[in-house]
Amino acid sequence: MAIKANIVMLSGTQLLGTARSRTVVTDRPLDEGGTDAGFTSGEMLLLAIGSCASGSLRRHFTEQGTPCRSLSVDVRFDAPVAPGRRDRIVIDVTVDDKLCANRERIRNAALSGGVTSRIAAGSDLDIRINGEPCAG
Repeated sequence: MAIKANIVMLSGTQLLGTARSRTVVTDRPLDEGGTDAGFTSGEMLLLAIGSCASGSLRRHFTEQGTPCRSLSVDVRFDAPVAPGRRDRIVIDVTVDDKLCANRERIRNAALSGGVTSRIAAGSDLDIRINGEPCAG
C-alpha cells in the first residue's frame, strides 16, 4: 500500500491534511499571522520523526528481549552547524541507563524506520504540477 496524504486550503493559514481516513488541521502561530488552530508543518515533521524513532526503538528493545518501559523521544530543530545550512534535526532519546550499553545499536535502531531513514538519507524529492514532472 502506498503512503499518501492530501492537503487542501481551509481558510486563511489553516490547512486540512488527510491520510487514510484521518484528518488534521495545520496552522501558523498567532505571532506569524495564523490562528494557532493546529500544529505547524515543522511541528508535524518533528512529530513524525519522533513517532517513527520511538516505534523503531520499541521494536528494537522488544526484539532484544528487553522491553523498555520508560522510553521518551524529544525532537527539535537546532541552529545550523554552518552559515547557509538548514537547521539540524536532533533526536534526543531518554531510556533506562541499563539499556544504554550499546549506543550505536540504539542510534541505528532510531534511524531504521521509514521516516527517520528517509530523512537521514536525504530522500529524493520530485515536484509534479497537474500530474506532470516539473523540470528543475
